[in-house]
Amino acid sequence: MTRQRLHAFSLVIAAMALLPAGAAQAQSPDPAPRVYRCGDSYGTTPCPGGKPVAVDDSRTDEQRRQAQAVKVQDARLADELAAERRARDGAAVGQRAGQIGPSQADLAKAEALAAREKAKAERDAKKKNKPKRTPHPAKAA
Repeated sequence: MTRQRLHAFSLVIAAMALLPAGAAQAQSPDPAPRVYRCGDSYGTTPCPGGKPVAVDDSRTDEQRRQAQAVKVQDARLADELAAERRARDGAAVGQRAGQIGPSQADLAKAEALAAREKAKAERDAKKKNKPKRTPHPAKAA
């Protein structure tokens, strides 16, 4: 979230938090601050083309308590999940990455072995097909 959006979001939340207090003091001469949407941001000052946004909180006290309880439970679960992830990450320290198929080193060894075997086969075939030397008739006598 960008800084500008975060600031605008916090203004909306602050405005929502002030509304119940304003409702409790109905005789208060200060109306709740108006919030305007200006493009992708929110603010309390109007801007050209800005549109007013309704920020009233029509929830009951019981609904607010339920929402707060859900928020607390979600935070607790998030902490538990983070702890589990840290434990798994800690257990994985020193493990090598998984691999499917042979490694580059294994492939290089296999290619080198195949090349040696091919060269040996060629040498053996050359020896087998080489005619036997017969002594020269003039030297034999």
